[in-house]
Amino acid sequence: MTSEGKHADTVLDPLFIEESEEGYRNPTEVKMSQIVLPCHANHCGELSVGQLLKWMDSTACLSAERHAGCSCITASVDDIHFEHTIGVGKVVNIIAKVNRAFTSSMEVGILVTCEDLYTDRQWKVCHAFATFVARRTEAGKVQLKQVIPHTQMEQMEYSLAAERRRMRLIHAEIITDLLSSSTEYQDAVPAERTRVESVELVLPPHANHQVSTFGGQIMAWMENVATIAARCGLPALLKFTN
Repeated sequence: MTSEGKHADTVLDPLFIEESEEGYRNPTEVKMSQIVLPCHANHCGELSVGQLLKWMDSTACLSAERHAGCSCITASVDDIHFEHTIGVGKVVNIIAKVNRAFTSSMEVGILVTCEDLYTDRQWKVCHAFATFVARRTEAGKVQLKQVIPHTQMEQMEYSLAAERRRMRLIHAEIITDLLSSSTEYQDAVPAERTRVESVELVLPPHANHQVSTFGGQIMAWMENVATIAARCGLPALLKFTN
């Protein structure tokens, strides 16, 4: 993530601009605002990425459940590129809404912005697309109702969602093929030097409203372990490159 910057201007993501149709509000839209407290910060005094992922996942899940009318679980999250860090005392604003529903899964668009209450500035932090799956009910597999685009922007996102879904399936096949290959790289840093293992006991604070560990919490644990692994591998990498 890059530095927050002193001259960040108000930023509106074109995918989330509210079009001027009086009285209209996307029925699946969920907004959440959180002020960053010291307990949310990492060792650098900035909002932990893991904490942000938990908030994003929770907001997106509520949007998915609002559309599905039943409990939903996180299936996947596309690549996320963080443009700015977020300091303690700033306000995080998250908007999530369902772009398109398929048979039992749906794509949820997520936008994260940061707000400085004292200077009235707001800037984009990241956006992401998450896939949620509706849980089976006693009657069997859920058949989701279709999303009906109401505005031109919603129509564009509805169309792009199908293409993104196709690319996700292709990406999964490519990764499977790469993992099955036995290519070896010469002069690479041994993976054992970066190996980090973590065992977590699931406690009540780790559960969501469904009383189970949710995707955001798992991503937070993953981010913590990945950060430690990256720090473990950095000295070895520097030694190799020098």
